[in-house]
Amino acid sequence: MANYYSATGMVDRNAAPALLTRDFDEIWAQRNELAGVKLGQFFNVERKDSGLTHTITSVTSQLALPHESSDTAALTYFTPAPGFPKTIVLITYRAGLRVTETMVLADRYDKVMGMVSGGIKAAGRLDEYNRAAIFNDAFTGTAGADSLPLCDDSHPHENNEAGVWDNKGTGALTGPNLQALRLLARKMTDPQGDPDWRTAKQVLIPEDLEEDAMVLVTSDGKPGGNLNDPNVLIKGLELVVSPYLSSAAQYYLITEAMDFDKGLHEVVLQDWRQADNNPISASIVFDKEIKATKAFAFTRSKAIFGSTGV
Repeated sequence: MANYYSATGMVDRNAAPALLTRDFDEIWAQRNELAGVKLGQFFNVERKDSGLTHTITSVTSQLALPHESSDTAALTYFTPAPGFPKTIVLITYRAGLRVTETMVLADRYDKVMGMVSGGIKAAGRLDEYNRAAIFNDAFTGTAGADSLPLCDDSHPHENNEAGVWDNKGTGALTGPNLQALRLLARKMTDPQGDPDWRTAKQVLIPEDLEEDAMVLVTSDGKPGGNLNDPNVLIKGLELVVSPYLSSAAQYYLITEAMDFDKGLHEVVLQDWRQADNNPISASIVFDKEIKATKAFAFTRSKAIFGSTGV
């Protein structure tokens, strides 16, 4: 039969009429869980005590290589290059829910208050959608501190004379293509263009690629090649499966990184909280608001290597 639903923000006799009758032998409450919320591990959480913008940059300590020079020759001095600044704008999110006194009194199954307990978990899902949006848009746009997307093949080094670095791959998820992405991480260079390799740790994938990825990281033989050759470089990588990723083809290799080196930022002025409102009527017995002021953004990341999947 049809299930009529209108999101009015009020739990009253119209919101759950089944609770007011004796027509049902049992009414059960569906479990409300944060299924598949796994992307927070890739973000560095930064808490603020004031302000609605967050400006972040870096300094470098890498220097150009010393020159051959005798004791009496003029000394060459070096200067570390500055980083790329990025300003992150914080956003306030709010939602509310109310329950009428009549609905609580008339509830024959004692389910009403359980129905209104899901606000914070809805907030957790919103956070995960915001995190996933950065990965979903990883190959387009100009939102990075260097005015490039998260994954690109021409990120400029802080020392622009050192050229560029690359964290973008292409091609479907296969053994050779995952190896190529791992090799990008291994060939990473620092702000002066010198070797700064990154060690692969995890593979982030949508649900559509779970089986293919599992074969790649568990196979004893080299996937996509001669199966008599051992699978030695991608075997054992941890899989992280996210249902919040919108592309069925894109995948990401995550390398070891700490704190700001992750390049992904969750900036928090006020994290999610639930508080009582002043009801507009004595007949409103439950009136609560959930609220947060925060932002999710990226600067530049040498910890993430993404493939378009095509």
